Amino acid sequence: MWVLTSSNIKRQNKNSMLGYLWWLLDPIMMTCVYYFLVAILFKRGDPKAPYLLFLLIGLLCWKAFADSVSQSTLMLRSQASIIKAISFPKAILPLSIVVSNTFYFVTALIVAVGLACVYGPHWGTWPNLYYVFLPVIIGAQVLFSVGLALLVSVMGVFFADIANIIGHLLRMWFFLSPGLYALERVPQNMLPYFKLNPFSSLMTSYRDILIFGRMPSLGDMGYAIGAGVVSCALGLWIFKRLEGRLVQKL
Repeated sequence: MWVLTSSNIKRQNKNSMLGYLWWLLDPIMMTCVYYFLVAILFKRGDPKAPYLLFLLIGLLCWKAFADSVSQSTLMLRSQASIIKAISFPKAILPLSIVVSNTFYFVTALIVAVGLACVYGPHWGTWPNLYYVFLPVIIGAQVLFSVGLALLVSVMGVFFADIANIIGHLLRMWFFLSPGLYALERVPQNMLPYFKLNPFSSLMTSYRDILIFGRMPSLGDMGYAIGAGVVSCALGLWIFKRLEGRLVQKL
């Protein structure tokens, strides 16, 4: 796991001049684009929160999840020679992708904390005791990512076109998640359906801590943890069921 994770991190940045900074620069640039479109052009930012920080938190946690899922899709196909040559738990391959993206996410989250301190005097977003809940929320996100990464990685062996499908689904999923808007803006009749999305609970919990300086809702945390456990268990079960057929298909 250590070797695969470190090699994933090095491989993603070996041909880039800015290297690891791109993982941070990418969401920052997207934050600026969405801020211009939503807050400046359409004047639809959230008046109850510093919208720049609001966007950055949503984009950072989404990028960690989306990159983990999309990069895992063809991970087993790309490592076919290793899988055929060595006997080892194949689940380690997509797991290493999730771990490397979580490393990037936690590092980038420090920048979000720094931005929260900048807003502190006006919005009261100073670091507080509720930061102890961040590992719980990150853990729930990791479990959820692991489950889907395992699922799409094994699907990628049997269906070559799954990478394109996953890309489109992730884009739609993002806009159905409260990354650009607060849940309060969702029509009441649609709100129960939006809350079924685990990222509604995850993004809200991150913002409760980093922006509003309050304890996340126990309901949100419980739902996020439950969704993570179910996703991880289901992904592991399907992966184990199909693992024996991987070598034949690669």
